[in-house]
Amino acid sequence: MHDDKEKIANAKPYSQVPGPKGYPIIGTLLTFLKNNGYYRKRPHLLFHEYKKKYGPIYKDKFANQELIFISTPADVAAVFKAEGKYPDRGPNMPWITYREQRKKSKGVLIGEGEEWRKSRSVMDKKLLKMKDVGEYCERMNQVISDLISFIKQKQITDNLNGELGNLQDALYKWSFETINSVLFSKRLGSFNDPPTPIAEQFYNNVCDMMDATGQLVFLPPYYKYIKTKRWKKYCSYWDTLFEIGGKLIQEERNRLLSNGLDLSQMSETGRRTEEMEFLPYVLSRGELNDEEIAGNIIELMMAGVDTSANTILWTLYILGKNPDIQEKLYQEVSGILKDGQFPDSQTVQKMPYLRGVIKESQRLYPVLVATARILDKDIVLSGYHVPAKTRISAVMYLMAMDESIFDEPTKIIPERWIRSSPSSQHQRNPFSFIPFGFGPRMCIGRRIAELEMELLIARLILQFRIDCRNETDVGMTFRFVVSPDQDIRIAFQQRV
Repeated sequence: MHDDKEKIANAKPYSQVPGPKGYPIIGTLLTFLKNNGYYRKRPHLLFHEYKKKYGPIYKDKFANQELIFISTPADVAAVFKAEGKYPDRGPNMPWITYREQRKKSKGVLIGEGEEWRKSRSVMDKKLLKMKDVGEYCERMNQVISDLISFIKQKQITDNLNGELGNLQDALYKWSFETINSVLFSKRLGSFNDPPTPIAEQFYNNVCDMMDATGQLVFLPPYYKYIKTKRWKKYCSYWDTLFEIGGKLIQEERNRLLSNGLDLSQMSETGRRTEEMEFLPYVLSRGELNDEEIAGNIIELMMAGVDTSANTILWTLYILGKNPDIQEKLYQEVSGILKDGQFPDSQTVQKMPYLRGVIKESQRLYPVLVATARILDKDIVLSGYHVPAKTRISAVMYLMAMDESIFDEPTKIIPERWIRSSPSSQHQRNPFSFIPFGFGPRMCIGRRIAELEMELLIARLILQFRIDCRNETDVGMTFRFVVSPDQDIRIAFQQRV
């Protein structure tokens, strides 16, 4: 404690932190909005320009909020180590405003304090233990089989010489179907022909809500005071998600009761609940009501759909553009899986190159370019005193592109993640690459996301040669998360 006070006393004052000079009231908001929102769609490019101009720490002001941006592993480590018992990411205003206006509870993504801790403690056990997550391999592989069948059928109907007309949509359906099969203990039917009505309605509202959030999140929260037609439409997406989520939860509750399970007694027999799937387990704990469960499940689903699908898109782009990397990956996977064997949580542990390829995708094309914290206490970052309650954004993209952290940062080198490789960079500061965050508020779906992506890429590389047909380089653009700025054109050629 004394050392912290001394550091703060000797630090440069907050007023000296460099950064762009904005206008009164709106700050630098116009920088994001001008030229048809060029930097709103590409914030990572603006962050890169500011780092070159101001250095590894700078401050900026959007409307009435001032933010600190950091991009050194040492600063990132200091922030995460100071986050305390109830880490605060700062508000996602569109999501929070909807909940407050509708008087609905907040979940593990946007909840705060004790409300967040209660939800997190219920969810953690079933989603972060590898043993429990590994039990979903069979179901994940079933969804992958449906995706592969969908790809083959769509290749025929699209008639584009092996290319899919809308690969992004297919991968969104895969991630949507996978995460919901885990959360609701059953398949929803996104790949049925035609899709089941509930899967189609649920999926369409998820996509519409995420698109609308991406448009609202950089704007001042006018919707707290003025309920425009646009805001009412946005709220209708959420209403539908809560309605369908509530219905699916009630169906599972009724199923358990019809099977003679007394949920009120289950929490007393801990051994029995250990064997349960996610939703029955959460219901049996009895600590959350159905609306709280719905809020949490919907947030988990939101976090899982965009992120995994876009990471896979970028991974396929890397493989399609780099035949040498694709061939190395094929040799690794085919050397472990024999005679139609499907991968599982055990076999993918023997595939370090596979995990290295996915990590390179996450490093070069991070779905979240930054992650934020608001600390309860003062801190010193890069020699500057930063007061408590300042929103601090750790910009992962800037660290990924920093040659003092990663050798040849613009090159795709899966071997940098393999400890036994001569190209290994495992000695670097672990806070230079944290795609799932860190600490108590680390991504709760990390284990599921890692496993589903590893299984899918292993299956696809075994079955297909992957050819990228984009004639120009694909850049990144901000939606709700960072996505490709043009369609990634992938042709799947069946291996003989």
